[in-house]
Amino acid sequence: MNRPSISVVPPVVIAAGGLGTRVGSWSPYLPKELRPVCGRPGLAHIVDEAAAIGSDRAVVVHHPYYTPLIDWTRQVLAPGALARYQSLTNQLPAQPRAADHLQVDFIAQHGRYADVTSVLNGSEHLRTGEFYVVFADNVDPTHTALSALVTATPQAIPAVLAAPFDASAASSHGVIVCTGEGPVQRMVGLVEKPDRNETIRLEAECGIANLRLLQGRMRVTPRLLRYLAVAAQSTSSEPKFSLALASYARSHRVDVVTNTKPLTDLGVPSPTRELVLGY
Repeated sequence: MNRPSISVVPPVVIAAGGLGTRVGSWSPYLPKELRPVCGRPGLAHIVDEAAAIGSDRAVVVHHPYYTPLIDWTRQVLAPGALARYQSLTNQLPAQPRAADHLQVDFIAQHGRYADVTSVLNGSEHLRTGEFYVVFADNVDPTHTALSALVTATPQAIPAVLAAPFDASAASSHGVIVCTGEGPVQRMVGLVEKPDRNETIRLEAECGIANLRLLQGRMRVTPRLLRYLAVAAQSTSSEPKFSLALASYARSHRVDVVTNTKPLTDLGVPSPTRELVLGY
């Protein structure tokens, strides 16, 4: 008798290896991933988002500078941590959370300072070539962004989540050039943080309908992972995940899923000027 196949949700690499240089007035004292969003640390939202797709394991790759804070962070994000706090403060216990079933590991980034390094370190720790990536400076307080990526595209195909194009935000994000129609398109190129003149050129040559803003959510497959590893070793400058992905997309399929819900950028200097992607 044939048994039904069991779909195992891949683990999640949470890339938090940066030093928060855009918020350098306070990031020497606290990782930007702990900046509050809707009353909770951004990283707590990221963990809930990873749990929402049904994954049972995640790894946070952090910069070694913040290692002294990791024991505390691990403790407060552990399963049942909120219930223990509520017991200490004589509060009524909250309902169990999906994140209570998620094992979250923490490792220090090792190797060259780069976002690709965080992805490779996370894959090595998880011992898998198939996983999702969440860049922890982009927070979704609804915890649905990664789920949108998971449900919209086949698991075997690399994919990225992207916001509708906004020229005013282009200079601080990767601008994806797409082809196709509908909510899922195909990546054909990417320009990292274009200046105003380059943005105008992209609009004229490609059309706004074919431009998107990278939102910090990706699916990595074994073939893409091997490509990233080679790309990281073959450049003398800081290897960028987005540029390596764009190079890969020239000869391989990479799906682009449009997400209209806003994400909060933790790297924006002033809380009164938070950059929201998705409008």
